[in-house]
Amino acid sequence: METSDAKTYTYSAVPEKNAEKPAWKTVKFWQAVSVVLFFACIALAVALGAFVASVNGGERSQHVTPCPAGLPVEPVNEDDPGLYDDLSLAEHNAVRVYMESQETLAIKPWNEAGFSDNFINAIELLVPEKSKALLFLDGRGDKPERQALVTVHAGGKTPPVVEEYVVGPLPNPTRHTPYRSPIPWTSRAIDAKEYPLISTLIDDAASAVHNILKESYGYTYHNCTKRCLVTFDTVPKGYKSGERRSWILFHRKGPGGVTYVTDFMLQITHESVDPSEWHVSRVYYNKQYFDSVEQLITGYADGSVEKDTPDADAMADEILYPTFVRRGKPQPASPSRGPTLTEPGGRRYAVRGRHVEYMGWSFDWRLSTAQSMQLYDVRMNGERIAYELSTQDATSFYSGSNPEMLNNLFVDSYWDVGRSYELTQGIDCPETATFFNTLQQRSTKEPSLMKNAVCVFELNAGIPLRRHFDSDFAGGFNFYGGMADHVLVLRHINTVYNYDYVYDYIFHQNGVIEVRVGLTGYIITSQDTTRYGYPLYAGEIGNVHQHSFNYKVDLDILGTQNRFETVDIVLENITNPERPELHHIQTRIERNLKRTEREAALQYDFNRPKYYNFYNEEETNRFGVNRGYRVQLNGIAKTLLPRQDWAPMRGVAWQDYQLAVTRRKESEPSSSSIYNQNDLYEPLVDFQTFIDDDENIVDEDLVAWVTLSTHHIPHSEDFPTTATAGTQMQFFLRPFNYYDEDPSVGSSNAILITPGEKSGSVRVERFGTPTGPACVSEQSPFRYNGTWRGPH
Repeated sequence: METSDAKTYTYSAVPEKNAEKPAWKTVKFWQAVSVVLFFACIALAVALGAFVASVNGGERSQHVTPCPAGLPVEPVNEDDPGLYDDLSLAEHNAVRVYMESQETLAIKPWNEAGFSDNFINAIELLVPEKSKALLFLDGRGDKPERQALVTVHAGGKTPPVVEEYVVGPLPNPTRHTPYRSPIPWTSRAIDAKEYPLISTLIDDAASAVHNILKESYGYTYHNCTKRCLVTFDTVPKGYKSGERRSWILFHRKGPGGVTYVTDFMLQITHESVDPSEWHVSRVYYNKQYFDSVEQLITGYADGSVEKDTPDADAMADEILYPTFVRRGKPQPASPSRGPTLTEPGGRRYAVRGRHVEYMGWSFDWRLSTAQSMQLYDVRMNGERIAYELSTQDATSFYSGSNPEMLNNLFVDSYWDVGRSYELTQGIDCPETATFFNTLQQRSTKEPSLMKNAVCVFELNAGIPLRRHFDSDFAGGFNFYGGMADHVLVLRHINTVYNYDYVYDYIFHQNGVIEVRVGLTGYIITSQDTTRYGYPLYAGEIGNVHQHSFNYKVDLDILGTQNRFETVDIVLENITNPERPELHHIQTRIERNLKRTEREAALQYDFNRPKYYNFYNEEETNRFGVNRGYRVQLNGIAKTLLPRQDWAPMRGVAWQDYQLAVTRRKESEPSSSSIYNQNDLYEPLVDFQTFIDDDENIVDEDLVAWVTLSTHHIPHSEDFPTTATAGTQMQFFLRPFNYYDEDPSVGSSNAILITPGEKSGSVRVERFGTPTGPACVSEQSPFRYNGTWRGPH
């Protein structure tokens, strides 16, 4: 308990008569004081310089002690991995060796395989079936065996297909079984065997139009050493199922190069199983289409083609506009460090491999190559809230009139969403964060080590979790109570070529889980018309597009038998019971139990606000109310693209619903697939079928599929990159009559202030939390490597 007493001082403004002149009013007194102050200032300056020098030299002041380490961080135990720990390097190698030794599969080692051979394209953990996992987690069964999911590009088969196999048991596999039916060859992602064959066609075409590119844009591609162009390809690969045609775009090489995309593009047709039949099928230049490179060259030479000219911005010797080089008015006026985090009580979360515990919360996590971050067995105070909470997919659908934008319908699982690159200490995550390495294998000989790909840290959110000031309405107060919102954040950042998506899973001490995504990175521009965006740098525009993110939320509220209801807020017009001659309009609640999957596929109606509540019919709180959790959506936008009338929307049917609730099935593990990207028209995973079978969802194991979305009209402040401020979307999982009261009342980090016995004094109750002296958190020296190829 602390007390604070007010002190009263009395000052007189009237001098006494005939008083003797005090010494401090004499000139000599002030001269002496000046001399003393002068030497004191010199001494202070010397002392300050010595202190700064000691800090810069890595020495700590004797009066500042290191913060305690706190709770432990233990690495993954590869001899006894957790149920959801991603595959170790030894397991990757064991799976590869086993698969390559199976003669019936005819799999060639990566270094020996060509495009028309069978080779392993990807290896990752296959999560065990939920029923088996729950038996183990709840102490009622054995630990499920570990298995891997292996993707084989079977180019050597007739016809070629993509095959997936379940391989186990690990660490010493002895069997493999098909995971699902073979996948169409044209649906596969372009791999490192196919790209070189396409690149040959690009090189030949770009060489032929070398002078056209130089004259039109000031940049070249073939044998370039200065002012160079690089390429990227559009998706999907065509306008109907079975096509495989890539539009190849050319943009400036260098930082922010995607902000200067030329108006020259090539279409490569590569549907045939025989690469010798691949060819340049169309050419686009300055808003004109051509059937061949030769047709463009001929027309350009004879003047029948309308020629493009370089933009002055793109021709500058030093291009700073899309870079991270500091420029403009200094902020702050003199360079200084900003606030940083410290952990005066040490680390307050514990890590054991991929298992994390914090303030009553516990969960396991993994980073899937195809589907990004996945959390499992999420519990609060020992009670499971969700079995799975995971990212499913992300999309960005662009609009425009040229081939670049007509074909920029990105489904990000195709682009290795699990490949999160190195996070930067102090920027991407606080200095106090714990960092994790991950292994990812896709289209490589061996897994890539992604250093510091994920981080976890505790954060003061900068806002009270709860507080109240209780006035006595007489100039004082009865009490103040409050608690800071200390949270645990699990973060990874996925870079998909130009964009960076900041994915956060945030655990609050009142039983709330916040799932958030923020957008940053470069926008993709084009030389399109202003119907689709505003003019920007170098004669480009920023084309309007929509971002959407889908999540799987497998809630288990006190068991797997749950119900889903909407609690609607509706209007009523009643007779005023106080004044019967008057009517009274107000709102009331109306509970609506959803009985089938079609009833539970929801598009938000602003005229009928509602809560989305998942509850257990057999469990109530002390007030007799069913215990539940509700989903709160704080990042929704209507998708204008019509799923019924526009074929590509079939491959992203989840985008049409802000929330859809289905009965959980092992046969419906994900709302999307990497194979949807190149066949949006007949997708491998058609989410609409999850809903159309219209199964019963009363007292069943339920999954909520949540979609966050936003429209983006790029503007000049998106240079150099889009900022996360204003682009963050989130949803919350909030207890809804689950507890008898806010569970954070158990926190000793709260504070209660009441008036003291003396006038102006107060009592401060901190519930045992020490205030103690300041300390400095142990920090490792700043390091950044940025490399990620190879397993070491």
